[in-house]
Amino acid sequence: MAAPKDRPRFGPFFILGVFFALFIGLPSSWKIFTQSAFDEFQAPIWEITSRISDLSNYWGHQADSKKTLISKNRDLARIRADWTVHENNKKNWENEISHLKDLRSRLVVLQKEIGIDPEVSFQPIIARVTHRNLSSWWQELSLRKGSNQKISPGMGVVFSHGIVGRIKRSGFNSSKVELCTNPNFRIVAHFQGDDRPVTFQGDGILPGGKPIGVVLDVPHDITIEKGKPLFLKTSALGGTFPSGLHIGTVRMLEESGDGLFKNGKVILHKDLGKVPEVSVLRPTPPQGKQE
Repeated sequence: MAAPKDRPRFGPFFILGVFFALFIGLPSSWKIFTQSAFDEFQAPIWEITSRISDLSNYWGHQADSKKTLISKNRDLARIRADWTVHENNKKNWENEISHLKDLRSRLVVLQKEIGIDPEVSFQPIIARVTHRNLSSWWQELSLRKGSNQKISPGMGVVFSHGIVGRIKRSGFNSSKVELCTNPNFRIVAHFQGDDRPVTFQGDGILPGGKPIGVVLDVPHDITIEKGKPLFLKTSALGGTFPSGLHIGTVRMLEESGDGLFKNGKVILHKDLGKVPEVSVLRPTPPQGKQE
């Protein structure tokens, strides 16, 4: 019996090579036609796949349980309700802003008619403290910003617990703050709940680092009940600070030497000499005016 002949191992590759050579030798028009025909052949397959995906998504939603559908409708209703509330709040805010603008314009007209200058507004400039001089002679802070950041002498300086002092000197990128404990520091102030002006003056730093000041020219009818100290606030009359900033606490008042007014010690915030960062209050020009 004759042995079977071995089949050629490279027969399929030979046939594939022949077809590839024939394809390479075809004119370009035939290649374009063949590619277009192949794309047209694939198009129905892509369309069927897309429709199957849409149908699967549809039946997937149809198969949701009743509880799932209720939950989805509840979430949709909540989103719509939130959007409605947002739109209503937006309208209310717009009405409030319009009302405030109208009141501001009327206030400006009244101030012009009466001849009262409008209260000065301020722009805060944040500055880091670089050095502290808290000797018995000087109470000063050095800041990292100066005239290049539009800081100039006379500007008020504040921190989170009230006033710090005012700018004494300013260089290009540094400035000196005269602390409110310095005896040369004086501003107009008033007690909380009483608009009558009084005078605040620095009185140094006691041993242990306790900063203090004095309040002068206090009217006689202002008294302090035991356990109920009075809070001293800034006044807009001086122009250095806006009205209502905290200065300190007064626990006792006594008669002055002339007998016309009262005086008292003002206890300032204990962190006044340790503050790491302050805000310098730069006055801004009134509306309609430019610097």
